[in-house]
This record gives sequence, structure tokens and C-alpha cells, in this order.
Amino acid sequence: MTKARAPNEPSASRLRRSESGAGPATGRDGLPHPGDTIANKYAVVRLLGEGGMGAVYEATHLRLRQRLAIKVLRPDAPDFDDVMARFEREARATAQLRSIHTARIVDVDTLASGLPYIVMEYLEGTDLDVILQKDGVLPVDRAVDIVRQVAEAMAEAHSLGIVHRDLKPSNLFVCQMGDRQLVKVLDFGISKTDSDDGQSRLTQDGQYFGTPCYAAPEQLRSASEADARSDIWSLGIVLYELLTGRPPFVGNPTSVIARVMTDPIPWPLELRPDLPPDVARLVMRALKRDPAERFRSMRELSDALAPFGPAQSVAAIAEAQRPRSRLGEILVAEGLLSPKDLQRALDEQRQSGKLLGRVLLDLGLVAQTDLLTALAKQQGILTSPAVTATEEERRARTAVTVAPRGRRIGLVVAIAVPLVLVAVLAIGLAIRAEYVRTTPSVPSAH
Repeated sequence: MTKARAPNEPSASRLRRSESGAGPATGRDGLPHPGDTIANKYAVVRLLGEGGMGAVYEATHLRLRQRLAIKVLRPDAPDFDDVMARFEREARATAQLRSIHTARIVDVDTLASGLPYIVMEYLEGTDLDVILQKDGVLPVDRAVDIVRQVAEAMAEAHSLGIVHRDLKPSNLFVCQMGDRQLVKVLDFGISKTDSDDGQSRLTQDGQYFGTPCYAAPEQLRSASEADARSDIWSLGIVLYELLTGRPPFVGNPTSVIARVMTDPIPWPLELRPDLPPDVARLVMRALKRDPAERFRSMRELSDALAPFGPAQSVAAIAEAQRPRSRLGEILVAEGLLSPKDLQRALDEQRQSGKLLGRVLLDLGLVAQTDLLTALAKQQGILTSPAVTATEEERRARTAVTVAPRGRRIGLVVAIAVPLVLVAVLAIGLAIRAEYVRTTPSVPSAH
């Protein structure tokens, strides 16, 4: 089954009332409806789903014709103030993440009704929970591939001081990318950040957040005790379930909590005898009750699992499929743009939805000629090989330049024609000047 899902939430600064005053013609419940337009640029297409916290819609960016998902906080959400704070928390956390394994955030603002909304990339696929229900136990390499992708996303989050605290199959969304599956981590609504310092009213001592059968023992004791190693436990439980068809402990929340705190974890080979023992040992290391005995980081967990997964990661495939280099990276590498100015332009791009090149020109950060040169390099339009290059290097360059040949010819023609016209005009003027210089003056008829 394929379904659409709005990725986590998102945004940079504080959720705020729109200063544009351009909200949708919402219904009496304050929520948008199909046919409404949000902020004069997002056309609401249909309702994708609703939960206790918010409603998610498919929308289209009217100018860019881009398919997006918009999550709006429900006005009838229980404990509205707390939910609003979590909505904002997720927005701040997710907006910092750049991994291809987290959902891209486009915009955040407030409807005319006062309800906050988040605009995200539109995902097509299904969550991992549905896949487990449909397929059951997964092959080892596929299970490892999924978990390593999640670890990639969480390694970035942890480096920024963000702890998810609710990693579970229903929060892992699987999209198709060629013949491989791309996993995205969703729902950072109960995440914890370094800035909380244990003082947030959302993370009080004695409370726990998360889903009991995936939450680490220290997290069940108190949400404020959760750290990056707590996410490692949760991801270890996910891997256990992918490999055996069930989490280690099942039952009602109270019984699960008690068993997580005290019961021995069933050895994975008891549930799946054909499982490689080394993989089972890695799973059990992630599930050590003492956080200090687990993997020290998501990167360490991913590296330990690497021999049991596909040879090439999804991130590497995506990197290979993109243009030779990103426009901003080229400009920085060529010394035409500072990293600080690039970040400024990227922030503006996320807010405006414009192409990066247009933003750079509008902000006056690069000259148009420099931008055109960088665009040509981005598209693989190379300069002539050096005279000293080997024959192999020439053949390699030829192979690289053949693919974009149509674009290359078009650019060459676009540049060459004006140059030829200027050259012809210059030659004509030079001939005329020489002719006037050498031709005797003719007396006037007068």
C-alpha cells in the first residue's frame, strides 16, 4: 500500500502570526479546507489525514507548481498550550536538519485563524509499521539498510544536540528511490534539545515520553534522563523487530514498562535461528540496560552493521545522482562566495521558495557572469582539457561531457552568436575607418 505522509514538522524561528494577512478562508473550526489558499501561495488540494495533534493536507505551490504537505495544529487538541509548544519544538528541531533521511521543511507561519502550520516536502510511500505488517520478518541486508539510514539521520540530529525520544516503525517513512528504499525519520514533536537543560515543562522529572516497547529504561524512569544513547536503544529495538518480526516485549503499557526495566531480553536467534550470530550480538549490544555499555554513537552502530548491509549506501547513491556539485559549493570553492553569504542565501531560499541563483542575484552576493560560469560547471560543461593531459584523461573528460551535450551546444551557441556579431561589427568598423583614412577627400560641389 502506498500513502502520502507529511514529514515531521519544521521551521526556523518562532511560530508567529502571518504578517502578510493572507490566510485562507477557513471553516468555523479554523482549519483550511480543499479549495482554500494559504498565504496567497499554497492551494489546498485534499486532506491527507488527521490525528489528535494536527491535520495534514496536500497542497500545491501556486507559482512553483510544487507538490507539498502542510500540517496544521488542530484547535481542539487536548492540552492545547503543551501541544503548541511541542509543535514549535518540532519546527525548530527539524529545520536544523539537512540529511536526506529527514523531511525537508519549506515554510512555517500562522493561519488567519491563529493556528500554526508547517509546510514540508510531500512524501510518497508508506511507514515502516505498515511494511512490517505486510512483509513480516525482513532479509538481514534490507533490515540493516533501513537501520543504517535512520542512524545517518540521527547522527546529524545528535551532533546538533537533538534527541528524538520516539524512534519506532510508525515514525520511519519509506519512499522508493530507484531500486532502493529511502528512509526518512519523522515526528520530532517530543524531541529533546541541549537548550532544554532538563528545565522544560515538557520534560519534567518523573515523566516519560515515547512508546513503552521502544523506549529505553532510563527514558521510562524519566524523560529528562534520555540522551543520544536512548535513541540507540530505540533503534536497536526497531532492528530487533525487523529481524525477528516482533519487539522483545509486548503487552499493555504497564506490563511492558515493568519488563523493559527488569526482564532479560530474548536472544534473537531463539526467534530466528538463521540469523547470523554476529548480527544478533550487535543487536544485543544496542540493548544493554546500562547506557555506557551500548554503542557510543549512531555512527559507531552504523559502521558495525555496514558489513551486513548493501555495499553502497542510499546517501552515496543520491550523491552520485545529483549534479556534479551544488551551485553554492562551486561558488564557495571558486572563491566567489563566502560560506557565511551562502548560508544567508540558503536561509532566504527556504523562506522565499526561489531558486538559489535568483536569490544570490537578488541579494547582490554574486555577479551574473560568475553565476553563469558556476551554473555551467554544475551542469558538467567543462573547459578544454589541458595539453599535457593523458589520452586516458581526455577520454574520461569526453565521456563526462557527452551526456550534457544538448545543453552544452545550446550554451555554446548562445554565447558564440553574440560574440560573432560583435566581432563582425568590429571588423566592419575597422575596415570603414581604414577606407576613410586612405581615400582622398572629394571637393565640395560648391
